[in-house]
Amino acid sequence: MPTLPTRPTAATKSALKPRRLVAAALLCAAGCTEKLESVDLPGLGLPGFDLPGTSAPVAPASAAPRAEDAPRAAGTQGAAPRAQGAPRAAAQAAELECDELPSAEEERRAKLPPLTALGKAARAEPWSPPPYQVLPGVTLPASIAKKLEQIDRGYARRTREHLVITSGTRDANRQARAMFTKMRLGEDILQLYRNKAAALEIKKAYQANARKPPEQVVAAMEAVIQDQIDRGIYISAHLRRGAVDVRNRTMSPKEKRAFLESAAEVGGVLVIDESTPPHYHLQID
Repeated sequence: MPTLPTRPTAATKSALKPRRLVAAALLCAAGCTEKLESVDLPGLGLPGFDLPGTSAPVAPASAAPRAEDAPRAAGTQGAAPRAQGAPRAAAQAAELECDELPSAEEERRAKLPPLTALGKAARAEPWSPPPYQVLPGVTLPASIAKKLEQIDRGYARRTREHLVITSGTRDANRQARAMFTKMRLGEDILQLYRNKAAALEIKKAYQANARKPPEQVVAAMEAVIQDQIDRGIYISAHLRRGAVDVRNRTMSPKEKRAFLESAAEVGGVLVIDESTPPHYHLQID
């Protein structure tokens, strides 16, 4: 007669505790102080992709409320698998912050007037809406939108699903609005961005104009951010042309593999697996 499985006894649980304590001690000694999520992507074996490495230490994430669909604020950037043909400039962009845009509700709480003139992707004729989903307020240049459609086509062929684009390329004004909202709601941007000198320049513009109407404060911050861009300084990865975030928290391991294969198939795409919240950050030629 087969033996039925039994629940672990108190003695068994007690015997496991030392092992867990040893494992915890080893993790702490290695610098692992946060709860990490493991993603199972067995045997990728994709041409042009490196295996993921360890994450670089970054500033803590914001404590402010987050919109569910917004990209992350100053989170962890893993070592990126690279699609074939990814340029050196794209690799450098991976070292930048991939920060979160505040929600419309957060901007309302910051008393910032609604943004009425969002940029739109230039439509080439003939034009039809892409099959993938683009969240409201996301700006995609036409060339980037075309490449995303190619990636989405490969992804849909493999999974019968479509991608969700949560963030795109920003201009200095959109970045200034985001940082204004964060500071007006009490966040310290010096803790959110690794480039402290660039963040301090923007913070000083905010403080110097704090008594003015929000639009004028944003304009002063925008001028500083644009000056930084002109000098080749990017406080956020999304200020660099070609930056796109793709939601992956709803993807299964098989679907994640399908996405990486599709990006490699298109080429000229640097893929960074972000974890807080989970998404793929793409730097596209």
